[in-house]
Amino acid sequence: MVYEDIAANKNNTFILLFFYGVLIAGLGWIIGVLYGDPYSGIVIGVTASFVMTFISYFNSDKLAILSSGAVVADRKIYPGLYYAAEGMALAAGLPAPRVYVMQSESINAFATGRDPKHSAIAVTTGALKKLTKLELEGVIAHEMSHVKNYDILVSTVAAVMAGAVFMISDLIKRSAFRGRAGRAGIIFVILAIAAAILAPIGAMAIKFAVSRQREYMADASAVLLTRYPQGLIDALEKIKKESYPEEEYNSGMQHMYFANPFRFRADQLFSTHPPLDLRIERLKGNIYKENPKMG
Repeated sequence: MVYEDIAANKNNTFILLFFYGVLIAGLGWIIGVLYGDPYSGIVIGVTASFVMTFISYFNSDKLAILSSGAVVADRKIYPGLYYAAEGMALAAGLPAPRVYVMQSESINAFATGRDPKHSAIAVTTGALKKLTKLELEGVIAHEMSHVKNYDILVSTVAAVMAGAVFMISDLIKRSAFRGRAGRAGIIFVILAIAAAILAPIGAMAIKFAVSRQREYMADASAVLLTRYPQGLIDALEKIKKESYPEEEYNSGMQHMYFANPFRFRADQLFSTHPPLDLRIERLKGNIYKENPKMG
């Protein structure tokens, strides 16, 4: 069932974010040991992560729109886009988002904004040309689901935590030999450096895993809004047939897009999105669960 998928994805996301917290606390502890105060290291590491998250969260919408090159959509030119955005917002019980357009021949979109009252959706001109009304509604429903599920907050937290892990790891590598002597000290230094090298890799893997879970949840939530999963399936099928001009996209924003523009070079573990085939398979699976006779 769709509701079961949403619940499972929420739980998986919370588990992954918990591991992030443990990772940051552990690295903070190592820093504290190196400077003679383990518990202060934990407190400083966790506090710094919260402060960085707060600052990034309140500026996320401005940065995303600026980085993508999106411009405000003219209602007279794109009435169908406004109709879809306002209709899906109404279905989700949310305020209508600000609507933007990006110049690109490929099919894509993204949502941003720190909460539903400050949300914005940007859609490529390629999507507006190539998608049918029902397909566009499916894409918009997916993006409105990100807004409704506060995925911007989750992705911001994940990104900032990953950044915090990188910074703390770098500090560990530069401080590892501080005040350490004897065999035990040397062993600790070796372990600290190993942790500093491996932690960023783990942090990035967690960040991308969080992103993939939120994509699955947005797909499932979109079905609840449109009540027509085939529209979203058909949009994903069209994207499968496209070859993306990667130069049109900002790699730092790849986790925000409806479809990963860099998917052709992304390793599964470090991909921000699930494979398109798996997204389609899950959506089709939900159709069969709701209508067993179709199977």
